[in-house]
Amino acid sequence: MKLLNYFIGAVLLAMTSLASAGIGGDSVTKERITGRWEFSEEDGSKWFPASVPGCVHTDLMNNHLIPDPFVGTNEADLQWISRKNWTYRTTFDVAPVFIRRNNLDIVFKGLDTYADVYLNGSLILSTNNMFREWRVPVKRLLMEKGNRLVINFRNVFEVDMPKLETAPFQLIDQPNNDQSDTMLAMYSRKAQYEFGWDWGPRLITSGIWKDVYIEGWDDFKLDNVQIVQQNVTSKHADVKAVFNITADKSLNADLKVKVDGKEFAWREVSLAAGANSVELAFVMENPNLWWTNGLGTHHLYNFECEISDKNGLKDSKDYRIGIRSLEVVREKDKHGTTFFVRLNGVPVFMKGANYIPQDNFLNRVTPERYEWMIKSAADAHMNMLRVWGGGIYEKKEFYDLCDSNGILVWQEFMFACAMYPSDPAFLQNVREEAIYNVVRLRNHSCIALFCGNNEDVVGWYQWGQKEKYPVEVQNKFEADMRQLYQELLPEVVSEYDSGTYYHYTSPSAGFNNVPAADGDIHYWGVWHGHEPFSSFNTNIARFVSEYGFQSYPEMSTIEKFAAPQDMHLHSSVMLSHQRCMSDSRRDKEYGNRLIQAYMESHYRQPKDFPSYVYVSQVLQAEGDKIAMEAHRRNMPFCMGSMYWQINDCWPVASWSSIDYYGNWKALHYYARREYRTFLISQVSSDDSLQFYIISDSLRAVDASLEIKVIDFSGKTVSSFSFPVRVDPNCSREFVSMSKSDLVRGGDESDVVLLTCLVADGHVLSDNRFLLGQPKDLNLPKPEIGIQASRNIDGYSVTLLSDKYAMDVCLSLPGHDGFFSDNYFDLLPGESQTIEFKTNDQIDDFVKGLKILSLVDSY
Repeated sequence: MKLLNYFIGAVLLAMTSLASAGIGGDSVTKERITGRWEFSEEDGSKWFPASVPGCVHTDLMNNHLIPDPFVGTNEADLQWISRKNWTYRTTFDVAPVFIRRNNLDIVFKGLDTYADVYLNGSLILSTNNMFREWRVPVKRLLMEKGNRLVINFRNVFEVDMPKLETAPFQLIDQPNNDQSDTMLAMYSRKAQYEFGWDWGPRLITSGIWKDVYIEGWDDFKLDNVQIVQQNVTSKHADVKAVFNITADKSLNADLKVKVDGKEFAWREVSLAAGANSVELAFVMENPNLWWTNGLGTHHLYNFECEISDKNGLKDSKDYRIGIRSLEVVREKDKHGTTFFVRLNGVPVFMKGANYIPQDNFLNRVTPERYEWMIKSAADAHMNMLRVWGGGIYEKKEFYDLCDSNGILVWQEFMFACAMYPSDPAFLQNVREEAIYNVVRLRNHSCIALFCGNNEDVVGWYQWGQKEKYPVEVQNKFEADMRQLYQELLPEVVSEYDSGTYYHYTSPSAGFNNVPAADGDIHYWGVWHGHEPFSSFNTNIARFVSEYGFQSYPEMSTIEKFAAPQDMHLHSSVMLSHQRCMSDSRRDKEYGNRLIQAYMESHYRQPKDFPSYVYVSQVLQAEGDKIAMEAHRRNMPFCMGSMYWQINDCWPVASWSSIDYYGNWKALHYYARREYRTFLISQVSSDDSLQFYIISDSLRAVDASLEIKVIDFSGKTVSSFSFPVRVDPNCSREFVSMSKSDLVRGGDESDVVLLTCLVADGHVLSDNRFLLGQPKDLNLPKPEIGIQASRNIDGYSVTLLSDKYAMDVCLSLPGHDGFFSDNYFDLLPGESQTIEFKTNDQIDDFVKGLKILSLVDSY
């Protein structure tokens, strides 16, 4: 007790607080360096308080030294920050009982990016990779009182310009991404999106973006434990726990594995000084299997892995592990080469989206924001997210949430849309980065595959990069790509996580004479190719890992970065928040023109700016809906659909379904309907309609397919009912009908077709189909009645319309909250109740509620 009191007193007296994991009988203890950090420009003339974890941009904002880069056109005025060198410093004490440890390391979980680190005046570390953990022995340097830690960050221009100038040939990045005439992004192991993207700003930051701590240990420490699963069924699973241990001397120790508190394995071992790897094998009978979202529970077992010695010293690691078998199946068939996930013996169609970092300033992504994003994916029936290669290897919270929500992760290594160096130093740096992150992620049940890069290979062969170089450079660079993506990275995955599939590039098909039937594609014929939405129906691959369409964020988001006078598409503020500029010309109107061109094909011109924003979201949702249905209809040939993109890193016009502030756009509400377990999908051909039913369920269902055509007043034009047996895990055409039989002489512009799949009195799926373009519909002006009542989570809103109301959008300006459904249709005479979840107390909810339907945008 005296020892504990002394330790507490020492911590309270320290100049910087140290968060301790406790000493007791643990062989390893950690103390996080948390407080009283300062930062300055390189000259050190003025010092300001800093936050760690953090970055220089947020520290400047917190000290009111710069305005918010996300507001107005501030971003352009703040480019000077990335060309400065910045220094961070702190002073800290270490408790005597801690400093007496045999081994003392300082650990940096993440430094962005080029940093020289000094401890008590000695240079202890120079870093060059924000994706790596850095560990340095410091026992000889640490003191009980007044330790001085200084970190000098050098800017990327100072470090990387010499690399460009001395390179044997100039590397190329996509001009809409590294938004500078001098492209340097590819030379640094730094999040590539910081340099700008076609949905993101150019804000090249630096700083201590993850925790810093002191780690002390005696005799041994448990570095990590790999949980390897083999021969997994619902009856049996063979499990190996591979203990990776560092010892500072030879000794005997006991290893133990508990699962949910029950001991499954024990072993006495002899350890040598240095690195040790020891396996404990055991069997789990009748395991509760981990399934993806929609197929079953996402059960996670608590694995406790412990090492101890005869003196009572111990160290342990805890993991939450889902027991499952998972493989990515690449087999030859009559079409080409398959590409699908087989989970617990079952082929599973992947429904999801691409994921980018949630903020340009990563320290602002709170656990609550992670939870909202992953919960939103799960609520939309997604079962996979693609962690895109131009961002970061995400934090533990992200993968934990994917584990517990049944969301698989397509994990890319951090290379995107560029040519990369191949010198030995660069490749060794990448190897260490890959090892660190594969080891860090390999126990997560959500990890489905590792992918070498995003669009680096297709960029070389199809985007005109190759043709810019003489033949000898072409040959050299193609050898470099093979070395990085087909040798180095797969070797790391094979050595450190051999059970996980490695995919060398995405897309892997649709270019360089590799047909779409042999892999995954990124289909951008819709959008960049100016092809109609109907082209989604014919551009199908074994897996479609990118496609999409842009929209503007909702008005409440625009109001946070634009003043009223800036709220038109061609203002400098709106253009600074529209980053799709196509090519080296950096045509700022390019993205706006594409939205307008597609809008003119499908919708009438909106009457004002708020209406334009609303219609852009409906347009995006309707376009992506066609793609999602086409991909699902074509299972099992196509077994994956992931639209670009689920989220934003700042408030912007983009392809996202959830904006920077977490607001669901129309697309996310649509995706929730399109990704349900059962889906009815209609295909129009000449004068007929084909009706498909798609099922992801693992059981057969006897149901009724109801087809009805109504006019806009609610009158039934035609009605049909078909008994159907929906087989498990398949897509099938059930009915084909002529349009003339459906509309019965009526005008296609005056009716809407409704479908519904009903089993045992429950609606499994419903869908709406328009026989013409929305702009041609003779939509009437509906009168919508509103009733609202307060409930424990906010408000219940019941709506009743006298006429057909299409894409009804609800909003409550001035209040934060979430509508349980939105961008839905109201049928005449049928009420619909929506929940609005909010913590706000609203005086007159009905008066404040805004209702907008498509006809209101005219």
